[in-house]
Amino acid sequence: MKLHNLNRMEMVKLLHSLKGEIDEKPLEIISKSERSKHDTVVPLFLMRYEKRKQKKDYGFSTNEIVELGNLCELTSLKPSAIQNWIKRDIKDLIGHPELGKKYSVDQVVILLIVRDLKSIYDFDTIRNILKLLFNNIDDRSDDVVSPIDFYEGCARLLSIMLSEEKNYSLKDNEITIILKKEAEQLAGLFPHLNNEDWEMVKELTAATVLSILCFHLQVSAQSIVQHALSDRPM
Repeated sequence: MKLHNLNRMEMVKLLHSLKGEIDEKPLEIISKSERSKHDTVVPLFLMRYEKRKQKKDYGFSTNEIVELGNLCELTSLKPSAIQNWIKRDIKDLIGHPELGKKYSVDQVVILLIVRDLKSIYDFDTIRNILKLLFNNIDDRSDDVVSPIDFYEGCARLLSIMLSEEKNYSLKDNEITIILKKEAEQLAGLFPHLNNEDWEMVKELTAATVLSILCFHLQVSAQSIVQHALSDRPM
């Protein structure tokens, strides 16, 4: 099976499936994607996952993290980058592999969040953001929000910003104001948060989505240049 990259909300659903939180299987989610086409191969580890009797506590190697992440729109991962992040840049925040030699879904989601933030922010800033959201990385119970819920909040806000109905201009100098305003719609996703924590999560969600949008513009700019150069070989 082959497909175009999943949109962010489809990716959220896939992550919930891999975490064993919904009954729908990963390949079912992929097959229902509106972007299903014939130009990207579904990773073999997802095929193997379908054959497992026990669906919970599925672990990912670094190569599988890259394959999974690259299924998603506006995401570009390389094995060397993942290795650098987990061994150096956010070593203390990602922790050791939680499932033997493999990483849990929550750890994978944190790495996807890091990729989204990396478009704009340096690692000192990224580490501070992760600490605000997730506190002690070895204790999921002290998270202000879970990694997957934060990722879903970003996916929902990104979907709003890219909606044809909204028709927002990415050149609008009030884009940060718009992001924060639209982020108010995510309050229902985090009903357990007090006002102070909600304001923090809302601000960081807006900041993360702005970083994703910046990456989108970078990719578009690179595509235009590559196309121009290919038409006029030097």
